[in-house]
Amino acid sequence: MLNSQKTFKAAVLFAQNKPLKVIDLHFPNKLDKGQVLVKVISASICGAQLGEIKGVKGPDKWLPHCMGHEGYGIVVAKNSSSKKVKVNDKVILHWRKGSGLNAKPANYLSKKYGQINAGQVTTFQEYAVVSENRVTKVKLINNKNKFLAPLLGCAIPTSWGIINKELKIKKNDNVLILGAGGIGTTIFTLLKINKNNKCLLVDKYSRKSKFINRIKAKYLDIKNLKKINEKFDHVIDTTGNTDVMRRGFNFVKKNGKIIFVGQPKKGGKLIINDPLRLFNHPNDHVKIITSDGGLFNPKKDMKYIEKLLIKNKSEFSRLLSHKFSLVDINKGLKFAFKGKSLRVGITN
Repeated sequence: MLNSQKTFKAAVLFAQNKPLKVIDLHFPNKLDKGQVLVKVISASICGAQLGEIKGVKGPDKWLPHCMGHEGYGIVVAKNSSSKKVKVNDKVILHWRKGSGLNAKPANYLSKKYGQINAGQVTTFQEYAVVSENRVTKVKLINNKNKFLAPLLGCAIPTSWGIINKELKIKKNDNVLILGAGGIGTTIFTLLKINKNNKCLLVDKYSRKSKFINRIKAKYLDIKNLKKINEKFDHVIDTTGNTDVMRRGFNFVKKNGKIIFVGQPKKGGKLIINDPLRLFNHPNDHVKIITSDGGLFNPKKDMKYIEKLLIKNKSEFSRLLSHKFSLVDINKGLKFAFKGKSLRVGITN
């Protein structure tokens, strides 16, 4: 039995467009079917959390709730129904469904605030009750890699899947990436590892240029988008900005592809110029794709990308621009919101 009198710290969203509150939560009395208790060692801030805080999908009916969907930790307890992992296993916490049971969403109690909701996986906390199909055991990761490890929960698998499964980018294809956030810069890094040198990274924050220089990317301020005089085999939008998405379509070459990764605001409108290009085969046949997490399968693909991370640690480490403790998570979020960072790591 777990000790429900003991507490741990968690960063909780109480209201949209407000800072998170780091509060004490009680451990549950027991773990339900398919639930695993993980001691979270590290996590990182993804653009999905920024959108969640800003309310891009509309009102949040689950407030107050825990946050985060990529992390690294150690299993400390599990329900007897869970056969996938064992106590003391090192695991990656991820939002994509893997093998194992899909447990009901967790919830916690706060002495001061009452019930705090959570989904099948949350990571901005010292301990997390997670559905077993949202954790995958790793063997090569250790505490020396604790800040890089959370990238295996979202940034690397999503980016790897976009390149290899959804777009099937070839070495000599030229690629335009709109948005130099966590996903955009990770896609660039993976293309660089694949020896693809025909990639242009575009972002609205000129202050990011020092980080872009660190990963040795060809960079353009979005204000200068009109200066681009070429078209691309693949255009990847990570911004979710419908105006940027519209403009991105204009840079797709004949029979090329554009993939929308960033999600637009609820109720937004996307206008496409010359939509005949979507149907004019064989003269032109542009394809619009919406990303489904890179079609990443944790059960089948995690072992490969874990090896990829370890082999290319120096390249991926350049993506981590800032590191904060859990109690200072709002400082990290502020950097992310203002475009002063790439990936922000969180540690307990």
